[in-house]
Amino acid sequence: MIFRILLYVGLALLLPGLAALGYSLWEGPAVWSLDAHTFWGTPVSLFVFWIGIAHAGTLISAILLALGVPLDRRTSMLAELTTLCALVVAAIYPLMHLGVVENFYMVIPFADARGSFANVRSPLVWDFCCIAIYALLSLVFFAIHLFADRSQALEDVRRPMAWLLFPLVLWVHTIVSLDFAVTFVPEWRGAFFPLYFIAGAIYSGLAMVNVLLVAEGCRVRLLEKLMMVGSFVMLVFWAWNFALKGDWNFSVFAFGALLPQLWWVSAVRVSPFGRLAVSLSVLLGLWLERFYLVMPAEPRGFGYVDAGLVAFSIGLFTTLLVILRVKLRKPIEGGELLFGELEEASAPVVEPHTEPLTSREFIVLRFPLLLGVLVALVYTLWAVSQPVFDTVAVAIPNVAPLFYPIVALVAAIALCIRPVWQAVSAHNADGCGSRYLKIAFAVCILMFAFFAGVFYAGGSSAPSKFTSYVDTPKIAGAFDTLRTRAVWNARCSGCHGIDGKFNAKFVREFYPVPQKLTAARLDSLGEDSLVHVIMYGRTNMNPYADRITEADARALVRYMRSLAPADIPAPEIKETAPEINDSTREINDSTHEINNSTPETNDSAEVLQ
Repeated sequence: MIFRILLYVGLALLLPGLAALGYSLWEGPAVWSLDAHTFWGTPVSLFVFWIGIAHAGTLISAILLALGVPLDRRTSMLAELTTLCALVVAAIYPLMHLGVVENFYMVIPFADARGSFANVRSPLVWDFCCIAIYALLSLVFFAIHLFADRSQALEDVRRPMAWLLFPLVLWVHTIVSLDFAVTFVPEWRGAFFPLYFIAGAIYSGLAMVNVLLVAEGCRVRLLEKLMMVGSFVMLVFWAWNFALKGDWNFSVFAFGALLPQLWWVSAVRVSPFGRLAVSLSVLLGLWLERFYLVMPAEPRGFGYVDAGLVAFSIGLFTTLLVILRVKLRKPIEGGELLFGELEEASAPVVEPHTEPLTSREFIVLRFPLLLGVLVALVYTLWAVSQPVFDTVAVAIPNVAPLFYPIVALVAAIALCIRPVWQAVSAHNADGCGSRYLKIAFAVCILMFAFFAGVFYAGGSSAPSKFTSYVDTPKIAGAFDTLRTRAVWNARCSGCHGIDGKFNAKFVREFYPVPQKLTAARLDSLGEDSLVHVIMYGRTNMNPYADRITEADARALVRYMRSLAPADIPAPEIKETAPEINDSTREINDSTHEINNSTPETNDSAEVLQ
């Protein structure tokens, strides 16, 4: 009955939320709340909130398993299922900020056929890769747990997988904190941000699991105690942040730290509604904390679209979780009938070892970890040697955030191949189920190969269907020179900079890395070749043939030459550009000389410096 009610609630929130999501994607960032200084808003705050819950779900199950702390199967699988559903919700909101959603794969740090390579100095690239690897390994960890009771081979790799995921969760949420900490926003600067984000993720994850346990009709005292400890830890971080920056929000303190102290009252602690209210108070306080963190400047707006996005996230999470929970009822519950309080069972028997390096888990992990380290080292050296980084300083520390996720991915694959194959081979004596599983495994490999090929192809440079040419009238005389500069500032400076020396924010945070417009490079390519690149695109540069004329493109090339560093003296350009509106345009490297083609109307030249 409770699952049916939750499903109706989820659908009731999801349907209007879908309308808000569609409207946001159609209209763009102008329809939701945005900070005037950081240009981040409600979608980013929802991303950070849900990715924190996603990290905490598997962390709760993995860390307790790795440390030998007993936790019943239903609770641990609920935590892992929370991770998967929260990851699906969290993945939607960064796509809203891309603008061109179909180009999301461009942040994958790997070379494609066009020679493009993601800017590995960007925390956004680190974020994408780390979260993608974490999502994949969390799915594998959940699948192993789901079928572990049918195969001893899968049960044997659960604990080694937990040891791989334990540091990966801490690593990944540290990378999420760097999205804020490495920027120039004063409110986001702080060496304590990694620990701050990890503590907040665990705190919100514990609250979410306690909410689900109320729906299941049971409680786990261990998780309740950990949640109370988390309230004091977060209070310390909020006080420290206030002491450093003077930033304090009473609503965050009230919902996230003050109201949870009602847990000390036995009447609240015993009542399911009391436990539900306290856990929801924690979730509300943590979301408000993310909201105020993402948008530090006043005033902060919150309109119908923002409310719709929040409703969409809650509705999608609830609907997915209820559907999966009902579909996986038997493997999740097993033979357990859990009502009321779950007593803490005795810890599982673990063989004692005097040396940690000789433990069974480490023996199993030695070869996969060694293989993962070798692959990560090779990738790091290969990435920093890419030709695209000849114009941008990239060192090994810039690739270091990707090191352990690559190690964990390769180690998990090496660790699970044999047990998974043994489990598939042993499934069903008649071989029917085994055949279907092997077919599914082969289909997954083919799909991976297909998408890898699509990524390597690098997409298309065809003009976007969403762009249109705006016919700006061209007037003879000095306005043409000003127009060339205006076109450069509007179309080109976003990547190349107003002065032609990079847009620092773009190079620091986004992809791809634009080429340096040096005099030697421009002279080696030639004017006609550069005009062709501007008109029809190349690698990751979009074509502009549907937005500017060829005369404008030629003027932009000569304007680029005037901005180029004087490493080689710029040759004097003597030929004249095509006539535009009864005038000719001559562009030198430092002056723009405009002569009227009719001597009777103007017999003097105007030189613009």
